[in-house]
Amino acid sequence: MFNEREREALRLKLEQLNDKEITVMQEIQKERDNIYSKLRELDEKDVESPTINKKLSLINLAGDTAQKLKQTKKSSQQSLPTNKVSPLNPATQTFHRSKTSIQREAALKILSKHKDGIKGVKLRVEIEKEAGIPVKNMTTFMKGLMKHHPEVKKPYRGQYAIQNEKSFE
Repeated sequence: MFNEREREALRLKLEQLNDKEITVMQEIQKERDNIYSKLRELDEKDVESPTINKKLSLINLAGDTAQKLKQTKKSSQQSLPTNKVSPLNPATQTFHRSKTSIQREAALKILSKHKDGIKGVKLRVEIEKEAGIPVKNMTTFMKGLMKHHPEVKKPYRGQYAIQNEKSFE
């Protein structure tokens, strides 16, 4: 029992670290883009001066390298499944997310379609179909989902449903 709690706590911590890593990577990319845009502005102003040609070529080389890196990232991400969306901003490119968060998102989507509830076995099949990732232990997965989303309930044995929080008032 203690091992299960510790395992769940460690898994949760890993998910939080993944989310933090994504935000830090986005902040670094934004800062890098700002620096490149400022360098381009300075380059446009200093093009007339011939003494800066060596620096300009180095800056252009760095800019070209960054563009190539972006292109390779885009091409590699286009080959990935498109149903994975960044948890921070759906308009951004696909980033690494935990399997559990992808499965949870799929489960919530499926549960919202089934207002009367759905059997756990059928839910498992639909989650695996939607997310493309197998659920190893459905009970543990659903307990974690119910912990993160209190609107998900287990009204009967083996059945799960989303209940509106307003109905409890």
